Amino acid sequence: MTANRTQNAALDQQLILELRIDASGEVTRKPTKLGRKDTLEGKLLGQLYPGIRVARVSVPYELTPYEQSVVENRMASLHYGGVEYKLVGASGSAKDGKFYFVDQAHAGPIAERFQHWPEAAIVYFAILVSDCKLMVEEPDLRIAVVKDHVLGTNDCRGWARESLYRKLKIGTNRFCQFRLAFDASEPKQAKGALKAMSDHVADRLAVDIILPESACKPALKGSVRFVPQLGTSGRMFTGPAILGIKQISRQSEFGSSYTLIEHASEEALQFELKLWALQRIKTMRKAWDEGDYQALFEVIGKSEVTTIDDGVNFDPDSLEREDDQASEGCDPAEAVLLADRSGNAIKIPYVFNQLNRKLARWAFRACTSADLKLPSFALADDGVLIEHRGRVLSASDWIPEDSTITSLTAEKGLCIRYPIRMQEDLLPIRHLTNEELVPALKQALGTANLDETLVATILERQLRMEGTYILHSKTASKNGGDFDFDTICVMPSDQFPKFVAGRIAYGQKFRQEKTKHQKAKSPWWNACPVAMKARGNRIGSITDLKTSCIAAGRPDLAYKLVEQLQNALDSLKHRVEIDESVVSEIRKEVAPAPWLRHKRERRVSDLPAHLEIADTDKVGRLYNLLRKELGFLPDETGNGFEEKMGIEDFRGLFSGDHVTREMFEECQLVNSIYGDIASRIVQREEEVKQQLKDAQAQWETVRQSEDKEQRRSAVLARNRAQAALWEHEQDARDQFSSLHLFIHYWAQGKQENRRAWAQAMNAVVTGGTGSGAVLFQSFPQEVVDAFAEVTGGQRVRVRMPKTVNGYAWFDDERRAFLVERIANPEGPECEKRVFLFQYKGKRDLLFENTSAPVPLGHS
Repeated sequence: MTANRTQNAALDQQLILELRIDASGEVTRKPTKLGRKDTLEGKLLGQLYPGIRVARVSVPYELTPYEQSVVENRMASLHYGGVEYKLVGASGSAKDGKFYFVDQAHAGPIAERFQHWPEAAIVYFAILVSDCKLMVEEPDLRIAVVKDHVLGTNDCRGWARESLYRKLKIGTNRFCQFRLAFDASEPKQAKGALKAMSDHVADRLAVDIILPESACKPALKGSVRFVPQLGTSGRMFTGPAILGIKQISRQSEFGSSYTLIEHASEEALQFELKLWALQRIKTMRKAWDEGDYQALFEVIGKSEVTTIDDGVNFDPDSLEREDDQASEGCDPAEAVLLADRSGNAIKIPYVFNQLNRKLARWAFRACTSADLKLPSFALADDGVLIEHRGRVLSASDWIPEDSTITSLTAEKGLCIRYPIRMQEDLLPIRHLTNEELVPALKQALGTANLDETLVATILERQLRMEGTYILHSKTASKNGGDFDFDTICVMPSDQFPKFVAGRIAYGQKFRQEKTKHQKAKSPWWNACPVAMKARGNRIGSITDLKTSCIAAGRPDLAYKLVEQLQNALDSLKHRVEIDESVVSEIRKEVAPAPWLRHKRERRVSDLPAHLEIADTDKVGRLYNLLRKELGFLPDETGNGFEEKMGIEDFRGLFSGDHVTREMFEECQLVNSIYGDIASRIVQREEEVKQQLKDAQAQWETVRQSEDKEQRRSAVLARNRAQAALWEHEQDARDQFSSLHLFIHYWAQGKQENRRAWAQAMNAVVTGGTGSGAVLFQSFPQEVVDAFAEVTGGQRVRVRMPKTVNGYAWFDDERRAFLVERIANPEGPECEKRVFLFQYKGKRDLLFENTSAPVPLGHS
């Protein structure tokens, strides 16, 4: 379901083209999500280089040496659509084999930005393509770059004057994650986080932004000089700059993970975690048995807000309201359950399937991680920068290393940063009160006579900012943290005293800090090989192997994997690699923890009632206890009710409206398209799953073999099958997303007599044997309102996807177009029509538009 051809050249240039190179070197265009404007809007790259052409290119992960050479050769000479593209970098998706290319004319300037250093471009190009929710372009910004800790800076954390905060409509009590491009003569970029400094301080220092050297990526070249107005050495840059804000601090919650629970003491496991989880399961079961879906969703959570266009019509004030998800409404399946008072909505196959998937995900989390809810924060530093009696005062790294400044009221807690490498990563921290904090602040600033008003301002805007957790930089580094907006969560001692006490009693048996190896630096002509090396995310597999070691009672092997996990985290930036022999030997010695195989089950009934586990497997023991208490929802088969109902039993939900033959036939067409595409996706999923199952069985057969070639061949086959499944799952998500959006756009065009259209679609859907998904994707609010009306329930607002102002439309030849309404200040509203596909019948959709172009029209 793609929008593969537009009739707007300007928009085409802004689009990020999605391409794929296969193992034979063939280049094809990937489907683009319908309605999603994956453009350069909201990205520094588009602001810096108007007219740049950008392609995001996917390459396979599992390749033979010959295939890799073929792919690298194609990457070095990539032409598509009459444009020659050159590799310039990557983002966090490099591990998934996705890289950024730009047209040849812009490739040189971007290589210059990154000092013709491919490793730096692969790691830091993300600065230029990060989605910034807020952005300001300043023609004459004064930026100072100083050493870390000077003027109250810290690792990747700087200052911005308050007037910049106000221009961006951000509260000055917020910690901000930023992206910055500056210095037109020798272009540079920076990333990290910012606090607000008063305009008085900024004016006195004659700066608008202060950055630590660590925020500039790659590191700046050349020497520093003494800057008189700063009173210290550094670099000053004055000129045009673009500042983007990715996110701002706010307090939220993290769910727990088995990588946390595995480090619980026996006492904490028995008397805190089990009791907590049992209460959560009891509450969930009560809500389920009573059909109280409001209470059920309070336990298992509502679906996350889904948007398809994060930066379009962005309201800056929404940054302040991000935690108010209730105002967004519910997804259709949740909404109809909340609106229905009869208890029958759950029996609609689509609704039940959606709820079963949600329950399965929650059930696995509950059984393996106790479903803890832990407060989370942006990790920040204790830097202070103020003006006091005509002097600029600053401090950095002045709070005790074992303490934090936080809004939590507990006496102490464990600071947790994912991924958790070992128990020592759970940092015991005591929480400072103002009685201890204020005298230490005055001492750090070297003055004892700060008035109460100034102290209150410092606390509000620099030390007790909303949604932050303040640490000394040495403490943050113990579990690999810095201050570029790392997110942490906290296990407070007032809720989990035994867990916290058990961690403190465990002590420090091993230390693996964030290492600083020699940075890898290759010549620019090796950009493609460097990119290929960046593929593959081993962090998850090594983490699960480490978990299996702990479950098997082999902490010695788990500690060996800590170093390899850190190598996986550092391998691209530094000259360090995973020692595959260590990982391989441990994998042969330790079998996977049994419960790990069930992380992705889609039905509660697919989670085994009991697993054979080792006595040392804390998570396994927790699973067996809690799984028994959870029981089966709704029964052992996972699909039964005392009175089973099919979609045809809901035919009478709508009645009384006049439905024309044309309306009915168009609904039939849309339903057929939905069914054809959905069944094709599901069929492909079954095929790749079976291929993985066969490959995994072959690997299990030979994993202990002494024949290295046999093992290598089996591993390659298994990894390829796993990669194929991952790729299919990603493609399937995109395809279903586009399919659902197509249905939504089609229904969005039915502004007149929507209830009659809903009645027509309901008649079509209930006349078949499907799940009813197409009805909920097309007219969800009408369905929810109908249930509320006929059962006496309360109307619940359905959360709709954010879309462009437009609708899907069919012509007489069953060609589907996306018609976007475009405002025209000088005349009538215009329409832009984008060809989507032509439907020829059963599983026969043509995505190439061979017809004559549809002209722009007027509404």
